[in-house]
Amino acid sequence: MGKRNLVRNLDALDAPEPYDVCIIGSGPAGTILGTQLVKAGQRVVMLESGNSLVDWLTDPRLKQLAEYQFSGDTDYPLTRTSARLVGGNSNFWTGRSDRFQPSDFEDHPYTPPNSPWPISYDDLEPYYERAEHTFRVRGGPFSEHMPPRKNPLPLPPSPDITSLKELMKPAGVVVDDSPTATPTKAFRFFKVNKEILPEYLASPNATLVSGVVITRLQHEPDGTVTGALCKTFDGVEKIARAKRYVLACGGIQNPRILLLSRSEAFPNGLGNSHDRVGRGFNEHPAVNIYTKIRHNRYTIFPKHKIGRTQQYYERFRAQGLGSVVPVIIQSYLFPHHLVDYKPVDIPKHFFKILSRTVKATLYMGCLIEQRIQDSNRVTLSGERNDVFGDPIAHLQYSYHPDDLKLLQCAREMLHGIFDKLNATDRKEIQVTFSRHHQGTCRMGDNPATSVVDRNLKLHDSPNLYIPGVETIVTGAAVPPTLTLAALTHRLGDHLIELHQEARKPVEIAASAAV
Repeated sequence: MGKRNLVRNLDALDAPEPYDVCIIGSGPAGTILGTQLVKAGQRVVMLESGNSLVDWLTDPRLKQLAEYQFSGDTDYPLTRTSARLVGGNSNFWTGRSDRFQPSDFEDHPYTPPNSPWPISYDDLEPYYERAEHTFRVRGGPFSEHMPPRKNPLPLPPSPDITSLKELMKPAGVVVDDSPTATPTKAFRFFKVNKEILPEYLASPNATLVSGVVITRLQHEPDGTVTGALCKTFDGVEKIARAKRYVLACGGIQNPRILLLSRSEAFPNGLGNSHDRVGRGFNEHPAVNIYTKIRHNRYTIFPKHKIGRTQQYYERFRAQGLGSVVPVIIQSYLFPHHLVDYKPVDIPKHFFKILSRTVKATLYMGCLIEQRIQDSNRVTLSGERNDVFGDPIAHLQYSYHPDDLKLLQCAREMLHGIFDKLNATDRKEIQVTFSRHHQGTCRMGDNPATSVVDRNLKLHDSPNLYIPGVETIVTGAAVPPTLTLAALTHRLGDHLIELHQEARKPVEIAASAAV
């Protein structure tokens, strides 16, 4: 397959003056933050290792960059977990935009010892609302089981899932719309490179350099980052220089870059003075069950209907376990995007669709929160290197006994709901994972138990920040993208304030000179 020249705008790294901010990664966090900063007048350079979707699909060098080792008993998927292209994983995001519950930010059975959330739901609530406007989230009105909000979502629900809500009433299940990002430049999926990045690129303060791989961060003995070492596939090396740096490469690559950024002052990696970088990886395993029910007026119409219920969110916390969220789908078509389908399966699935005209199929899956384990972590491989000779990431990820217990509780809960609906022909498929790489650079007030502080600044550095889902303390049982966006908007406000404070002495001096 082709090996095209991926590099775009490389000369921008030769700018005579350092940028105000260098953002490494062009996914949701990087793009949202960059757009917010350039609108406030800051000069921003955004770095991305990939380029277009075509390049990602056809260039084996990019695929190799995304590879990592795995060990553990979770049978974690190694493909379709991270992408190297402009827009990052938002190119494959389904748009689910749930808030965490207030209780997630409070002490609960899965809160790590001596490492609570340093912020509350109330601290993040205004940023949740801002993030919902950024993503044009649709949904509602919501039941009392959903997280509290001061204002409705920007857009009304679509499609109408009234029939699904009525279908589940006999089982006592309160179904809510799934808050979902709504695109303006695509038919179905919200991609930040299509919806948000154009506003960034339209600013004279904005620069995007693609096709460069950041291999390590250069820094002073006090942790001040002085440059990001960039390399291209054809052997060119450049240094991206800025006053502040933001790592926005995800929960596997961010810790890898920190661990690779070793020095005499930080022999175990930048930010890793207390051996916290990479620890606490967690995800969202899900139980998945398909059943048959008799057709009724709520199932005849073939339109796809999907909803969630958070009425069981804290049901198992009284047993010392985590939160759960069932997802409900009633449709003639069931495209489960986390399951690998092969061409040979097409005839089988075609006949399944035909059979649903006789008897309706109802699906329920249940995402679970995982207990935080230090042993679930990202380290550097001792066996394999990337194309630049650097160790690839090694993900160590196994179930805690409580994870298996909670999966079984979720399984029994779903069967109890199906019993009330007289559902038959039940079939459980594989446990799936949502590809949410959480917790590897946890936030906290205590540098001994966390990696970044409440403002997402690395404890060991005065000018390096991390805004992604790797900073969340506990994983909840809902997709984390909206929380990522809320944290990013909050970081943007903080960086804008710091920039304004730094400019005051300069402005005062200029005024005095006049």
